[in-house]
Amino acid sequence: MKCTHKTLLANLSVFLFLFLAKPSFAQYPGMGAVRAMQNQQFMNQQMQMMQMMNMRGVVNTPQEFDFQVTMLDSTKKQITSAIYTDTIAKAHFIVSVDKQYKKSDPNRYKRIYPFQTKSLVCVLIPTDGFHKRPEKHLYGQITDSCWMFKTITGHINAYSVTPNDLGPLDPSTIVGIQLNNGPILTCNSENLKAMVGQNTKALELIADKKYLRAIKKYNRDSEPDAKQ
Repeated sequence: MKCTHKTLLANLSVFLFLFLAKPSFAQYPGMGAVRAMQNQQFMNQQMQMMQMMNMRGVVNTPQEFDFQVTMLDSTKKQITSAIYTDTIAKAHFIVSVDKQYKKSDPNRYKRIYPFQTKSLVCVLIPTDGFHKRPEKHLYGQITDSCWMFKTITGHINAYSVTPNDLGPLDPSTIVGIQLNNGPILTCNSENLKAMVGQNTKALELIADKKYLRAIKKYNRDSEPDAKQ
């Protein structure tokens, strides 16, 4: 087979195209890579902020939330923050960022604790990965140490320290339970047993410390259709 000048030029053109196109393809990573970069960026920001605020003994949720906050003096704030837990003071807080200060200035970051707020609403924008649905507002019940968000609704309501968008719920975040419209009580074995009464299966789940499953079981059994 003869190798003509035209053939060489054609092969060279293909080679140059593939070689030069490689970098441009790399500029468009897959969604997994994009999420990884976003998560890493968020973690870097969190580490920088926690270093600036000298937050020893503090842990935070792995994601941020959008909050509408009304302070005790009635001033309103729009805050995007993770929820932080001060393991020493045993209290939760969010962080307000004052962008008039440089990132290197400690005054840029301010802790806001529940007792400093008159109201707090978490604004969730549910998505199935492709489509956004209408906003969902979760109102935080204010206590001395945390905001509680209703995450299970039924004859027994359950309150979590972390806003939940109908996704998997971590049982360890459940801190409050409420029978119908009664008072919100601490989520523990005694209070839950009193609420489920003689529901045998729910009592067995409570004995195994599966409180979340016990609440869901009791609520299902208490639905009108379940009694027919």
